[in-house]
Amino acid sequence: MCNVTTNITEKIQRIVEDRYALGEFVDAREIHGGTVNTSFKIRIAGNRKKITPYFLREYNPAARESEIRFEHALLSHLRSSGFELASVPIPGRDGTTYFRSPPSSPRLCSDNFWALFDFLKGEDKYSWTHTNLSDGECSSSADILARLHHHGADFIKPADTDRAQLPIMPFLAILKRNFTDFIETKREGRSAELFKSHARRILSIIDAGLAAQAGYKGLLKIPIHCDFHPGNLKFENGKGVGLFDFDWSKIDYRVFDVALALFYFTAQWQGEGAGRLRLDPFRLFLSVYQETCTRMERVGPMTPHELQVLVPMLAYANLYVLNWSVVDFSQKADSDDDAYYTFIQHGIRVMEWIEGNKKTLTKAISQAGEI
Repeated sequence: MCNVTTNITEKIQRIVEDRYALGEFVDAREIHGGTVNTSFKIRIAGNRKKITPYFLREYNPAARESEIRFEHALLSHLRSSGFELASVPIPGRDGTTYFRSPPSSPRLCSDNFWALFDFLKGEDKYSWTHTNLSDGECSSSADILARLHHHGADFIKPADTDRAQLPIMPFLAILKRNFTDFIETKREGRSAELFKSHARRILSIIDAGLAAQAGYKGLLKIPIHCDFHPGNLKFENGKGVGLFDFDWSKIDYRVFDVALALFYFTAQWQGEGAGRLRLDPFRLFLSVYQETCTRMERVGPMTPHELQVLVPMLAYANLYVLNWSVVDFSQKADSDDDAYYTFIQHGIRVMEWIEGNKKTLTKAISQAGEI
């Protein structure tokens, strides 16, 4: 975290004191590390001058109001259902949990959505690219994902709220369109050349998924986090103690959320085995998830059908994240070619490893997944 400029500090102070009845503004610091939204840790002196930290989010300009309403409704449901590890949005003086206000960056001209949340305890130890968790932290994370699915399973989506993005199987057609557009782009550099050299293989995996959509009917659909990686968890004493960044959450197949988590937690970024899924933490995460779900009456462990489609879902999960890298790189005129080359190279390496190790993954799933 770092101190923010005087102008932004004054803006945040006006927001807090005008919109919330929480006390006297103390200070604000920007939280770096996120890739989508802009975030601040602010401190407020409340009753008896007790200083309390809060989390202030300035949403990405592309965020839609219906998506924010969905996220906030889900977070409120989770808290009322007994899931204490996620922060909840704090209502303002008018009772609403979000508002529009001018952006913090002078480069933007239109108002953005903002929201204030309680501040989660714990340490930010990891990111989506730094994932060398201890076994205890890995087990705890899997347990958290299972409990999240349990507590969110009976969520009733309010009318006119949802993630704009389609569920994963119909979204494969969007992936194909985005990747095809990138292939045809005139964008030059290492990232574009690398992607184009592997495009045929990437598109063939998507085509196979589009042709097999009927095989996914009947799988459990629930609210999913859709970005469950080590950088979105806080840790303390070897355990996960907080989960945040629900702005990508949506209703989708439970097995897709598990596949995304397995990709994020086990894909190796560096070294001789870069791109492989590390099988020991893979089996550990999956087995703990299944064991926790046996104690959860709302979801239960993944079924044989879900386990059967887990390998292709791992492939789609990897391409889902690769899509973010490609689209983000394409849309930013000043994007760092070297940084995005690393992301795209990682996605291609994981793709090749999954395609070449399906039997190995099937065996690992059988060993860890069956209860």
